Amino acid sequence: MMWDYGMGGWWMWVPVVLIPLLIITGIIVMIVLLVRSGGSAGRGPSGPSDTTDPARRLLEDRLARGEITPEQYRELLNTLEEGRRR
Repeated sequence: MMWDYGMGGWWMWVPVVLIPLLIITGIIVMIVLLVRSGGSAGRGPSGPSDTTDPARRLLEDRLARGEITPEQYRELLNTLEEGRRR
């Protein structure tokens, strides 16, 4: 009785090679997506600073560079938030 291991099993290398490649590719894609997101997956909107708003980020940068005083920063931030509520 012959089980044809010599010629008929040529296609068996396909899953042996493709499955590990798919797993490795999936891991690499997940790592790249986490790095691109900045690692903010577990951080909510109440994080250290909400930098998703470009206007607020600009105000924070100007305050950090010393272009505006903390009083001016608060006043401009309040004006910005009032304008958004309307």
